[in-house]
Amino acid sequence: MAKPSGSVYARVGLAPEERLRWLLNFANLEPASLNADRRVAAVQEARAFLMVEEVDPEVRPLLRAWPPPKDDTPNVLTENEVWAAQRWLEEGLELLRRTGRWDFAARVRYELDLHRGLMLWARLKSNSRLEQFKALAYNALREARFWFRLCPECQRPFVPVRRQAYCSPGCSQAVRTRKWRSAHPEKNRAIRRQQYQRSKAASSGPSEPAVIKIKVAKSHQRPSR
Repeated sequence: MAKPSGSVYARVGLAPEERLRWLLNFANLEPASLNADRRVAAVQEARAFLMVEEVDPEVRPLLRAWPPPKDDTPNVLTENEVWAAQRWLEEGLELLRRTGRWDFAARVRYELDLHRGLMLWARLKSNSRLEQFKALAYNALREARFWFRLCPECQRPFVPVRRQAYCSPGCSQAVRTRKWRSAHPEKNRAIRRQQYQRSKAASSGPSEPAVIKIKVAKSHQRPSR
C-alpha cells in the first residue's frame, strides 16, 4: 500500500478527480472517532483544498513546494469552520444520494481584473470562508462530475480507480458472496449447518474429561525371613 504524500496539497489533489476523491472522503469522516494527529491533518487538508481551488490550474503544481497552511496563515478556515464545512458537505451529499438533488446557495461574489491589458485574473470572494468553501466545493464537483459514482451496494459516493465498480473491497465482497449463495444453495445450507453446529458446540462449553480407570495389580512380596 502506497504511503500518503508528505505534501498536504498533493494529498488534496492537483487533478480534478483527485480533489473530488478527497472531497468525498472528507465528507465521510467521523470527527469524534479521529485521533489528534488525524484531526490536525484533516484541518490542514481542508485549508489546502481552498488554496488549491483558488489558484489557476497552471500554478497548482508549484504548490507541492509550499508549506502547509497553519492557524496563523492569512485567510484560512478556522478549526470550527473546517468541521462546519464537513457537516454541510456530509448532509448535502446524503441529500443528493437519497433524493437525487441538492440545491444550495453560497454567498460569494466574482471579480475579474485585467492585468496590463494582457491577462485576465478571475477571483471568487466572500466575507465568510465557510461560504467560500461551499462555492469552491461546487466548483470541484462540477469540474469532476464525470468521475462521480454511487456504489451500487451501499450507495456511498466515490471516485472509481480505472474500472472499479464498488466503493470498497467490503462492498465488492458482499456482492460476490450474495451471488455465490444464490448460485449454490445446497453448499450454502451445508456451510450454515456446519457453522451452527460449531457455534452450538462452543456455547455448550468444554465437555467433561473422560475418566480412565486403571487397574493396578498388587505386587506379591516374599515374606521376610
